[in-house]
Amino acid sequence: MKFRHAGVASTAAIIMLAAGCSSGSGSNNARLNVEKTNVVVDAFPAIDSAGLYIAQMDGLFADQGLHVTIEPIQATQTTQTEINGQVNGSYDITAGDYVTYINNELAGTAKLRIVAEASFLQPNVLALLVRGGSPIETISQLKNKIISVNAPDDIGTLLVDSLLVEHGISPGQVRFNNGVAFPAVAQNLDTNAINAAFAPEPFASLDEESAGLEELADLDQGSTQDFPIEGYAVTQAWAAKYPNTLEAFTRALAQGQQIADTDRAAVELAVEKYLQIPPATAAFLSLPSFPTGVDAVRLQRVVSAMLRFGLLPGKDASFKIQSMTGG
Repeated sequence: MKFRHAGVASTAAIIMLAAGCSSGSGSNNARLNVEKTNVVVDAFPAIDSAGLYIAQMDGLFADQGLHVTIEPIQATQTTQTEINGQVNGSYDITAGDYVTYINNELAGTAKLRIVAEASFLQPNVLALLVRGGSPIETISQLKNKIISVNAPDDIGTLLVDSLLVEHGISPGQVRFNNGVAFPAVAQNLDTNAINAAFAPEPFASLDEESAGLEELADLDQGSTQDFPIEGYAVTQAWAAKYPNTLEAFTRALAQGQQIADTDRAAVELAVEKYLQIPPATAAFLSLPSFPTGVDAVRLQRVVSAMLRFGLLPGKDASFKIQSMTGG
């Protein structure tokens, strides 16, 4: 069991913060004649959305003629809540986990198009946490224990299942609590309502700092190393109706993603502004990779893992995610 950021030099973090954001806000791309100038994005308030925040902060969407409103998904909501709002027209674009997007596509509840990737795993971005001083010190001790995820059968379930199986534990040998919102993880661990909890950045670092939680396992390992986590999606109908708007959005987003992947100081400034993270905490957050575009080969890994861990019905075993990416 360990603290997630032990040995990180604070001096380096201060230097990066002092460097400031070198991204700039100019764009040399000609504006498209967008069909819709006001775009509402519902985004999960996690480190995965940093490229989106930078594109907004640096005026990259405005450079493309777009007025983008970012609505953070509430703590008690899930990607499924986002998709429901997207289908009824409350949101134009959502940022959420691929497992839920794929489940909706296969169930026919929403016909979606994945238009950009947000993140894929790097060390300590997604973790399994326990309370400080917990008697659980190894993954093998999770047998017959309660593990929380924030929603049933989404990315958290998949990653925890993978971790358990690779350490010789069947997912059926633990109990999942599917209703613990990330801000409530520390309280639930403290009262022993749960024994371990799935948590992403920045919640993991905040809970470690404020509540003394400890990392039992980094989920960036084994078959889920470098695993795709979050992406951006629209409905197929929206993509067909607003093609220039979509192109303008993804062009600006790609610029934001590129900055996020190469300029840590810009990420820190963005999460301080949009996630209300104190600078001292932002300096130590673990960051994922922020890819540009859509790599269908990489995203097919999600389908394969869903099939392996029983989150994909056998009748859908031949599903190819290219049908959702336009590739």
